Amino acid sequence: MRDSEIKTLFAKADEQVHVDEIRKQKTYYAMIEEMEKQRTPMMSTKNILLHQFWYMDKLFFAVYGVLICLGIIFVTALQYTGLNQNGMITVCMVGAGIDKLFFGKMAELGESCYFNTKQCVAAWLVLSGMINVMILFLIAGYLNYHWRVGLLQVGLYILTPYLVSSITALGILSMETRGKNSSLFGMSAIFLSISYGVIGSIPRALFVTTLWIWAVAFLVSGLLFVMQIKKLLSKMEKGEVLCTN
Repeated sequence: MRDSEIKTLFAKADEQVHVDEIRKQKTYYAMIEEMEKQRTPMMSTKNILLHQFWYMDKLFFAVYGVLICLGIIFVTALQYTGLNQNGMITVCMVGAGIDKLFFGKMAELGESCYFNTKQCVAAWLVLSGMINVMILFLIAGYLNYHWRVGLLQVGLYILTPYLVSSITALGILSMETRGKNSSLFGMSAIFLSISYGVIGSIPRALFVTTLWIWAVAFLVSGLLFVMQIKKLLSKMEKGEVLCTN
């Protein structure tokens, strides 16, 4: 027997069954009402994000706030000790180079079943980027106003160390480590800070005549940073990197 013939038999059988339309409507509305009672209330994406950021570990913000206050006090003290322009630029380079990704924790977002790892990393990059831009703007304004350093010089001296630190942080983030890589972040921050201090102590390293070297380093670092972000997100999309701690 073909399918069409079976469907015809069922249709004829249905015609012989008398259906009470009133009871049919009552049953329908009763089922809808019961389904509404059992339905789990859904939160909007905005509320989910707000709740996630509300319950996430805020130790990073507290530590970073303390570090900012200590940094301001330290720079003010150095200014009164008579530190020269190059020395102050080096100090600001070290401060800008300690990337905020080193202190970040994405585990609280990563534990959510609502967001995938790629979304968590993107959210943290946006959040840390906003903080970084604010701090870099304050450092650039201080050097430009008080020490009369050109904006082009300030931009290269501050953004280049920041990009190098970001590249290092993303490289550690994409490593397949069995344990937490917080120690690697800390060691990298210390190593890079010492490196920036050494670079700043090199004679003529912060002169106008060496700006082209800083410009090349900035362009190369920026290109590598963009490529590294794309590579990291691509790995996460493929499932090669699943842990962001």
